[in-house]
Amino acid sequence: MKDFEKYLKDPVFMQMVKKYSEESERFNKNKSKIDKEHDKIVKRVFENKKEAARFISKVIGIEIEGEELISAKNSFVTTELKYREADIVYKIKGMNVVILIEHQTRVDYRMSYRILNYQVEIMRANEIENPKKEDKECLVIPIVLYTGKEKWTAKRYIREIQEEFLGKGRIEKRPELGTLGYYELVDIKDFNKEELLEDNGILSKILLLEKVRNTESLIKTVFEINKKIAKETDNEKTIVHDAMKIILIRKLGEKGTDILMEKIVKEGSDYMLAAEQMVIDENRRIRAEGKLAGRIEDAKNMLKKKIDINIIEEVTGLKREQFR
Repeated sequence: MKDFEKYLKDPVFMQMVKKYSEESERFNKNKSKIDKEHDKIVKRVFENKKEAARFISKVIGIEIEGEELISAKNSFVTTELKYREADIVYKIKGMNVVILIEHQTRVDYRMSYRILNYQVEIMRANEIENPKKEDKECLVIPIVLYTGKEKWTAKRYIREIQEEFLGKGRIEKRPELGTLGYYELVDIKDFNKEELLEDNGILSKILLLEKVRNTESLIKTVFEINKKIAKETDNEKTIVHDAMKIILIRKLGEKGTDILMEKIVKEGSDYMLAAEQMVIDENRRIRAEGKLAGRIEDAKNMLKKKIDINIIEEVTGLKREQFR
């Protein structure tokens, strides 16, 4: 650690950290609309202190209750953090420990630089906020929650990157919590469906929605989750249902999603009946689109052969504006 501390005092190194951190920010700003909507859902989950405490406890191995968490986002609104939507910052009551939670849907190879930049900025802000305290330095523990499809291959420790530059190979020992430039990683691919479904709280249910890829399996999972959250508060149910909508739209479109969510929320319909109908409707739509595409292609070919446009309309059943 002492060897690494000299980098933190090196203005050239810290300028490089800032540069790569800014590149990371630009990379993450270019998310799709769906990913940004999902970011907001995850943020809503973590703003629930009970959910946040449950997640933090599992990751860092310290039992924490929701009432022990103090929202610290406003305390650390720096140039680096002020426009971040997905970040959650909590301080643990009675301890000079700050937890930073970052949600990722894509692999970010600059993540360790961004994490180091965040840690330094938060520590500086904490020092400014508590200038008279002897113990004014705080421990910043970053946690990255990854819900993307690809394997997370980015380095989790900035010193490991530095060691590669120096040709010293990999660092085998896992750094301690709060080590500068290091973050804990939670990847949903490391959990199976049963673990996520049976786990307490709503975060695991939302992560399970991200994990399921097949359309029919997704519909089934949606009904299973809806039964599991029956005893949750109305606010927590709303968050899960909003997440369901975002995920389902990718597979069923807005109209299909509206139909299915109505069955779930208002009717509580049986999964098999609803899924069967949704699959039938989806297959019918695909076949209809395929037939229409074929007729349009036929009409265009006839038009190239200079066949009268009125005859083309009569034979194909299409309007001329559909194939001209």
